[in-house]
Amino acid sequence: MKPQLNISDVPEVSKEAAEEYGNNLDVMIKKVNQDMSEKENLNQLIGDNPLTKMEDNHKNHANFMCNSFQLNDSELFLNTIIWVYKTYNNHGFSYDYFPVELKTWISAVEKYLSTETQNSIIKVYKWMLNHHQIFIGESKKTEVIESKIPNDYLDLYNEFLKHLLQGNYNQCLLVSKENVETKKEMLEFFEYVIRPSLYKIGTLWEDGEVSIAQEHLASSIVSRINSFLYSQFISLEFTKDKAVISSTANEFHEIGARIIADSLETNGWDVDYLGANTPLEDLIDLLITKKPLLVGLSVSMPFNVDNLNYAVKKIKGHSELKDIKILVGGKVLNDNRNLWKKIDADGWAEDSQEAVQVAEKWLKETRDRDV
Repeated sequence: MKPQLNISDVPEVSKEAAEEYGNNLDVMIKKVNQDMSEKENLNQLIGDNPLTKMEDNHKNHANFMCNSFQLNDSELFLNTIIWVYKTYNNHGFSYDYFPVELKTWISAVEKYLSTETQNSIIKVYKWMLNHHQIFIGESKKTEVIESKIPNDYLDLYNEFLKHLLQGNYNQCLLVSKENVETKKEMLEFFEYVIRPSLYKIGTLWEDGEVSIAQEHLASSIVSRINSFLYSQFISLEFTKDKAVISSTANEFHEIGARIIADSLETNGWDVDYLGANTPLEDLIDLLITKKPLLVGLSVSMPFNVDNLNYAVKKIKGHSELKDIKILVGGKVLNDNRNLWKKIDADGWAEDSQEAVQVAEKWLKETRDRDV
């Protein structure tokens, strides 16, 4: 009988085994890179991709597996595997690459981990190997969750997206100028035009229809337009409390966090926006200095969930930061809607409007408590 994809069948890993796996990531990644690079059929497995792309995948794989072992989140685990199969195959990797890679990881686990940990970890890898054909099938029929765009914004979204895909900054800017005249329109433009446009381009990259260079150009254009619009409506009068907004360490997708920061600030919050890939130590130092009511942390890629999880624990565990509310968001959390609870955040926002609502709720609770 062929195996079925059952979320409850994913083997669990103990905290001790997860910790040992995490402590040996560097040596295992090095071994997997070396062993895979020596495969005679490597070109058939990875297509025309450079070795660096394969090595990036091995690093991401290690971080993702570490996340999964620590959180024991089967939904995140399965969703990410299917996403990886789909994305890498669309970028030229053969489906045959995955079982070869998984067997190579088993060899690394056997070499560097204790016998007890090996048994626990290898069960997961063998489960993945046994479901290889199912992952292929699921990756081929994955449906993209389209952004919810109000009908009166659809034409504007399509026009902006067209120019963004062409890399035409001037036309994107013109569309923005012609359709944004108030703060309310700016926030709606952020939410219903810019954010879904970037999500769409990300999906096209996953499907192999746009290059990394095109994706980066689109992000650069959007960043410039955000800055232009924001400068038209920002108020220096802060009537609310302090907030710090940042992407987590190793997370380079920052536009969503930027939109939330701008949305909070235009609603009277005193916001410090830190951008992409903020080192945790520097973030904590800033939080101690600023003492905000809340910190918002954004993560888009599944292999960065561990950094988010670690950041939440460090902030909550710090004696000077224990009262700061932690709001989390980003694509991986939107795709796995209970994940924020597992990492012990105080709240999750799907979009900028919800982020403002959560922030206002926390502010009211704080002021009511202090009366």
